Amino acid sequence: MTHVRQRISASEPRHTPEPLHAHIHLLEAIGQPLVITDLSGVIVYWNAAAEAAFGWRWEEVCGRSVMDMSDSERWRRKVTRALDSVAREGWWYGETVVQRRDDTKAPVLVQARRWFRSESEATFIVLLVTDLSSQKRIEERLRRRVAVQRQQTIDLQQRLRRQLTDVRLANHMLSKEIAERISVEQKLRFQAMLLDAVSQAVIATNLTSAITYWSRSAERIFGWSEADMIGRHVFDLVAEPKDNAQIAEMRATVAAGHPWEGEFTLTRRDGTMFPAFVTVAAIYDEQQRRSGSIGVISDITDRKRDREALANANARLQAMNADLQLSRDLLYTIVDNLDDALALIDNNGIIQTTNRQFARLFARPPDTLPGASCDTICPEIAPIVARTLASGLKASGRVQLRRASGAMAILDIHSIPLSDANEARRVVLRLVDVTEHLQLEAIMRQNERLAASSRLAAIVAHEINTPLQSIQNYLYLLRAHGAAQSGEFLDLVSDEICRVSGLLRRLLDLHRPGDGAIELIDCNALIERVLLLLGGTLAGSGIRVERSLTTPLPPVSGGRDALTQVLLNLLINAIDAMPCGGTLRIATRHSLETIDQSPVACVQIMVEDTGPGIMPDLQERIFDPFFTTKPHGSGLGLTVSRQIVEQHGGMLRLQSGSGGGATFIVTLPAADRW
Repeated sequence: MTHVRQRISASEPRHTPEPLHAHIHLLEAIGQPLVITDLSGVIVYWNAAAEAAFGWRWEEVCGRSVMDMSDSERWRRKVTRALDSVAREGWWYGETVVQRRDDTKAPVLVQARRWFRSESEATFIVLLVTDLSSQKRIEERLRRRVAVQRQQTIDLQQRLRRQLTDVRLANHMLSKEIAERISVEQKLRFQAMLLDAVSQAVIATNLTSAITYWSRSAERIFGWSEADMIGRHVFDLVAEPKDNAQIAEMRATVAAGHPWEGEFTLTRRDGTMFPAFVTVAAIYDEQQRRSGSIGVISDITDRKRDREALANANARLQAMNADLQLSRDLLYTIVDNLDDALALIDNNGIIQTTNRQFARLFARPPDTLPGASCDTICPEIAPIVARTLASGLKASGRVQLRRASGAMAILDIHSIPLSDANEARRVVLRLVDVTEHLQLEAIMRQNERLAASSRLAAIVAHEINTPLQSIQNYLYLLRAHGAAQSGEFLDLVSDEICRVSGLLRRLLDLHRPGDGAIELIDCNALIERVLLLLGGTLAGSGIRVERSLTTPLPPVSGGRDALTQVLLNLLINAIDAMPCGGTLRIATRHSLETIDQSPVACVQIMVEDTGPGIMPDLQERIFDPFFTTKPHGSGLGLTVSRQIVEQHGGMLRLQSGSGGGATFIVTLPAADRW
């Protein structure tokens, strides 16, 4: 499994086709060589079993045509026929000879099928390869062995016929000349020696099936000597239970003058049994009367074992084919039921294949999309695809699309390049409908803005209440003391009214309605205005403010109201964290941060309190929507603040040590990089 994981990890940057990613582990786990090509025969996937079987590594074959895997003209003709068959019928099955990397040839069984991404369009051709070298060797060995055995049987029968002819001639001559008997006996002994030299067991019987001849090979195969077996019934050698119907068939065939061939399970002297191939023929005397039978017996244990091994291999192959079909169906089902819309586009901007969600998004029948131009289906997406095809780099964007119902949809576009060895580029297009997500974000920001405004109104009401109380007291004193001190009291009342007017003016300046335009913002000035507005609340809560503002500080580009809301949220959270007073430290500084894998000049705002801090187990959750530790909180302040900062291309993060206190750090790109 470690090898498989390493291979999968190494294969990802090789531009493995997107439809294969979800089941790459399953494809690598297949124990047979597996090759996936496009419809023109160009290899796009080559598993570890194929590397081991043929010697070619992934990097050496990916992008090459299967036509180039051998310099044999026969191979090219076979591949051409296979591709034509797959194009017409959707599959091809046959044997061929492939050339390994070391130039050795190997017979293989190839099963090729189209991988359908829709009802009528195929994306890939999947080839499952079975090495037939071992099987071919076994079959060749079996053919040679059978041919040798049959030839030996024919030779034996011919020799037997010649022997019988010679015996009849000898018997005929014996009645005429006694002198020739010695010569005939010598000839018979020589023929017996020939029979003893045959590797198969040769057994002769009379008409009652009693054994009359037992060759030396029979002694070796069965373990009984000739003296043990002469006169015994030949069917005693058949293992129990005997197949009486087969024995009757053999007797009838031989009695009719025809040779009989078949298999029996026979028994040795030690009780072991073995399968045997038996050939039986009739023996005739000088008057052409059948006098008995002769049988040739071959031990076929090895042949049966090879046959069973071949049957088991075929069964495993069928099981693997079923697993491969199941995996293909599973992969197709997963891709076709993804929530995101997917499409494969060639280097001319023509759609090659799509999933069901893509067709649903554009309200088009799935079978009409392959072959259509991206410009025709969605002109808004075409420039992003063209940028990826031109540069070979990923491209993203956001577009608005009017649905068939008339409603507007907002799509995030992700264009991913896919290149082959010939640098021919294609694009995997992923479309994500973010309409509902953006609507939810807008609702969350509005809710938090209302909550922050409500809390700010309470603070301002508290600030205004103090000068109003002073005005009321001065008016009372004015009535009590008369005109003597009226000028002094009126001056004090005027001062308090100016104080109230200043508070209201600062509030209006802070929340003056704008058009949402992007402008250059001085973060130090923005901090001073927010601190001025909250100055009374901070002093009334016993909170001391320490500033460490870097000057000069480059401006940032963004929405003034949005960044004001972020600062208000952070300062109000700091005030709530120190109900018994403390120190609020606010600082700014230059910073060089990595954003989108590139160093960017940034401005950082640090807001630090001396409160109890945030528990470690809660630090990962404080930015989650509706999560709060305050009884009066909405749980949206930090969530909305982070979203606002990220929309400005920056980051909002928390630092909270074990000794108490919390520090929120706002990082924003400087205006020259916005």
